[in-house]
Amino acid sequence: MKLSREQIEHYKKLQVPNGVPCRFMSDGRCLNISTGELQPQGINVMHQRVYWNFSRETAKKIASTLGCRVVFSESFK
Repeated sequence: MKLSREQIEHYKKLQVPNGVPCRFMSDGRCLNISTGELQPQGINVMHQRVYWNFSRETAKKIASTLGCRVVFSESFK
């Protein structure tokens, strides 16, 4: 599960400077939305991929598109 090239371009246009840090999760593993790569389960949050420039609404749309869940990390701000 990954975004297509067209979807990546679409969501890049929706990026904002003050987005809410978030991670996309699938089966307890952090997902790279561009490549579909899943990080190992249970790795420290410091090593998980975090996306910084999406609004809550955009992040939720991405998660819905990919069939995963989004976890917001407001404590990173």
